[in-house]
Amino acid sequence: PTVEKGERDSNDSQKSALGPPSDRMDDAATPVPWRSVLPILGVMFVDGVNMMLVFPFVPFLVRSTLRLSLEDPNTPLMSGLMGAAFLLGQFFASPVYGPLSDRRGRRPVLLSCMAVSTAFLLAFGLAESYWFAMACRFLQGLSAGALTVGKLYLVDISDATNEARIFSYIGVAMGSGAICGPMLGGLLSSLPPASAPDGPIRLVLERYPYLPPCAAAAAMAGVVWLATALHLRETLHQGDASLSAALMAPPRTSPRLRTPRKPLSSGAA
Repeated sequence: PTVEKGERDSNDSQKSALGPPSDRMDDAATPVPWRSVLPILGVMFVDGVNMMLVFPFVPFLVRSTLRLSLEDPNTPLMSGLMGAAFLLGQFFASPVYGPLSDRRGRRPVLLSCMAVSTAFLLAFGLAESYWFAMACRFLQGLSAGALTVGKLYLVDISDATNEARIFSYIGVAMGSGAICGPMLGGLLSSLPPASAPDGPIRLVLERYPYLPPCAAAAAMAGVVWLATALHLRETLHQGDASLSAALMAPPRTSPRLRTPRKPLSSGAA
């Protein structure tokens, strides 16, 4: 017992000399590549906005397109189905985008998903029938692979020393988008057409009352798309193996543009 106590005291004194574990990790951590991380977080923010944008006005759209009365018991059911259509499409398509980005590259798949998903969001704002709106919402979710590919991109540019810090911002980006989306949708869908000046704008608002929130979210997505296209570099080379194969390979043979994952030393455990 005395020897064991002496060994523990010795280890404790060595650890205290090195400082707290968090300080030791921070000293050895790879700097966060913000130039690449910020565009991805912007993409995730927009994804959260686009997913939650329509929920404030979906019941009104359902009632107007199906000609339902305020007391009709089918309104909650049809609204729920339309709200679930996006996530249903995402459920089916998400497993495809990871392998596809392994073959085609993260950047082109990410940008393509953003462009197509935004186009279907605009089409949703122009919907004049329930089933067309339902189809647009489903196809928007089907093409919403930016979140999946964005996470893979963050894996590519992170290592064991900074991945916890980088990945903690995913919740911030998605949560911020999920907060701003319903606020934007509720605010802009409640604009009365009479508030617009006489002319084409008023006619558009009268015919498509839910286009303004969709157009505002599409404009936001366009800005993020442009910033991503200008500043995001590709992390895969042509002829790369799949992500799982690359991560299993020894660090010096991995073709990825990322810092190899290094096991923590026993002193930092």
